Amino acid sequence: MPVAGQMAVEVSGEVSCAECRLTLDTVLTLGGLAGPGVHLVSRDSRVAVDQRGRFLLTAIRPVIAVFDSTGTFIREIGGAGEGPGEYVAITHVNVGPKFIHVFDPDRGRTLLDPDHRFVRLDRFPNKINGAATTPSGTVVFGGDIRSSESIGHHLHILDGRGDLRPYGWDGAVYKALVSRHYAVAANDSLAWLIKNQSGLIEEWALFPEPKLRRTVNRFVEEFDREKPPPWPEFRHPSAFNLDMRLDERGLWILWGTPDPGWEARTSDGETAHLWDLQATPQEILDGVVDLVDPETLRTLARHRSDLQFLDFAQGSDMILAYEETEAGVPWLHLLRPTLVGAPRGAFTPSDAPAARAELPTASSRSFGSGTWPTRRRRSRPPRSARAAPS
Repeated sequence: MPVAGQMAVEVSGEVSCAECRLTLDTVLTLGGLAGPGVHLVSRDSRVAVDQRGRFLLTAIRPVIAVFDSTGTFIREIGGAGEGPGEYVAITHVNVGPKFIHVFDPDRGRTLLDPDHRFVRLDRFPNKINGAATTPSGTVVFGGDIRSSESIGHHLHILDGRGDLRPYGWDGAVYKALVSRHYAVAANDSLAWLIKNQSGLIEEWALFPEPKLRRTVNRFVEEFDREKPPPWPEFRHPSAFNLDMRLDERGLWILWGTPDPGWEARTSDGETAHLWDLQATPQEILDGVVDLVDPETLRTLARHRSDLQFLDFAQGSDMILAYEETEAGVPWLHLLRPTLVGAPRGAFTPSDAPAARAELPTASSRSFGSGTWPTRRRRSRPPRSARAAPS
């Protein structure tokens, strides 16, 4: 039976712990218009934290900007090309216990050691925008792989030797222009997948052989109301899942949703692009982080931010958020979530990945041209553009 044919258990996504709440503390701020490395600060930015506590900043381009734990620029690594440690584009960076995993859709996975030296290239076609690296160094990710062995499978496991194995046949036909994206969290025993535009969570047992344990439909009223229609239809803005991670506190789910003050919706791509030019991202979208009990998949706590969340900073416990000033100056915030008021012993997920690097304490640090400015809201589009969906 295809995975898609298995029955899903319904679970409410409303917050179930009255005493629990989440706070976000700023650990680091990167950005500005001048300074080395800040050309990679954008809505496409991604950040990983390596084994030495350094920040690795990427943004689709074939280079990685390296900053120390205080946000001071160190150097750029990589570059365009076909040689060792060179890339066509970088879509994702993961940090494992031994290696840094750099994913290029045209070349595959490059392994770097903790000193950023080239180790090995594992070639396979991919479009990886999110993955989880387990404590043993195995990479788990979801989506479409352009190979005869992987078509119709949405769970993929890449082991330390570079062997790629597909699982989760769902009968889907691969369509090059409609690559499916999943957020993934995993340890060496279990993996959780959630599709970017759905509340369905798959829980997989990884040992001794990957097998689907259960499928849960996590119903969050706002997410279900604002999620996009099935392809090829389009609606902007929409709700979507961004990333997942697992730690000793539970399963974290990061998602975005339209700002309550932004009333307009459109199915026209040109109009959506115009709105993105006229307004700051934080005017259109809010970021939401949920802490979920991995046993029951019930939501323990939720925090909503006016910032646009991008993903979790791989190799750390921090959220990466993006913000623009009225003048269009881009900034990245690394935010550390803290759970407050949880009942003692609420849950204890087994085999949670341990912290790898000593990271800076939560405080306001900045890097770039000048200090972090007070945010001013940009003028919104004319009311005629905001009144009703087109």
